[in-house]
Amino acid sequence: MAKEIKVIKCPQCGSTAKTELKPDFYRCNNCHTEYFLDNDDVTINYNHNFNHNLNLPFNNDSSKKVIKVIALIIGVFIVLTILINVISAIFSPKSVATTSSVYSTGPAPAEETGFSASRYSPDLFIQAGSDAAIAIVAEDRRYKAKSEVQKDGVYIAFYTPGKGLVAEHKVEGTHVSTSDIKFRTFSDGNLYVIANKSTLYVVDKSTLKLTDAGKKFFSAKEELQVGVATIEFVYEDNGDGLILLTNDGKKLYYYPLVQKLYNENKYYEARKGFSSLLPGAKEKVIHVFTRKSSDYPEDKLQLIKIRYKDNGAGPKDVVDNLSWGKDYGGSGIFTDRDPYKKVLFSDYTRQADRILDWKDLTPGRLYFEPEVMFDDGSALLISFKPDANPNSGYKLQQLNSQTGAVEWTVDESKGSEIKRMIRYKNGFIGVTNDEELLQFDAKGKLTSTYKIE
Repeated sequence: MAKEIKVIKCPQCGSTAKTELKPDFYRCNNCHTEYFLDNDDVTINYNHNFNHNLNLPFNNDSSKKVIKVIALIIGVFIVLTILINVISAIFSPKSVATTSSVYSTGPAPAEETGFSASRYSPDLFIQAGSDAAIAIVAEDRRYKAKSEVQKDGVYIAFYTPGKGLVAEHKVEGTHVSTSDIKFRTFSDGNLYVIANKSTLYVVDKSTLKLTDAGKKFFSAKEELQVGVATIEFVYEDNGDGLILLTNDGKKLYYYPLVQKLYNENKYYEARKGFSSLLPGAKEKVIHVFTRKSSDYPEDKLQLIKIRYKDNGAGPKDVVDNLSWGKDYGGSGIFTDRDPYKKVLFSDYTRQADRILDWKDLTPGRLYFEPEVMFDDGSALLISFKPDANPNSGYKLQQLNSQTGAVEWTVDESKGSEIKRMIRYKNGFIGVTNDEELLQFDAKGKLTSTYKIE
């Protein structure tokens, strides 16, 4: 059948520009649509291939329609994206839109509260009237909330098991550190605090408040009316004394409980010998471990029981460093060829330290890194390692102070050392180097623990 001649137009864009690929098969030169002709009815079939890189002529009606369709699709997509993000922002306050400029602010996070602290030399006492164990510490605080940064600084703080922080006192002044806070219990039973070498406080053990004790103590001596520039405690084995620097530049040693004031020379005389004892001096017993001797390095460490004359609240020089040595009978330069005696106390030392007599409480026993933890004349607690292994843990042990017999022994926690102990509720309570309070009953059983924080 003969073919009817017609103008062949692209069924996609209407263009008559075309390229014949094979008989009756064409490709539109304008939109690259491929199409072919059926015989008889000249039906045009096409395979449309859209070229994304093709720039369509804008004066072509079909091209304009295509652009409008594409624009409509893009517009619908943008509108849907915005609607989805708006809905997400409404129902999810914490979400943030990432494909549009719609953001969710949500509520501001709560400000962190509390403080972090480094602590120094915790001490212990029993609160008057409540029988609660109280730990007093110097702590350097840094508050976490920006609104509380003005509270940063050094504090004298009181903690008790079960309640935590129960009282506090901020130490005023610039350049204060926790090492500038010192605690000392005097023979009157009161706990005294020196803050920044400038103020002497006494702790009210019932209210846990600090009272300025220096004003009362210093007003008793005319020599101190010029004012006191700095205050320090004497060494603990020298008794209940203070080292003062007055505003006129004098260094003095003051024992406020007996109102005795000494210069350098008089102070040395006052703490040595029997002749300088104050009225009311009494006999007292202490226990001291010997230390490694340079003269006899192979000797075992011993627990020595010493009876001596105690000068009460006055100057003293209580033995705290004891070792065996060679006594050549006088002063001078000697060699091993000179005669000597092996002594623990020379005649001079016995006189100067007011020693009446002494004995080895546990003869033959072997000790490693021992220390007396508590000694009140009736109860004696020691801490030691069971052997020479540096990784061995410490043991806490109660001895009979008359016979040296072991009454109980417990293991201390590995890596934790008890630094101080006091009597507490028919037992003892101690504070460790990592600021933990440990309570023991009278048989040495650990009954409770509390972490200072």
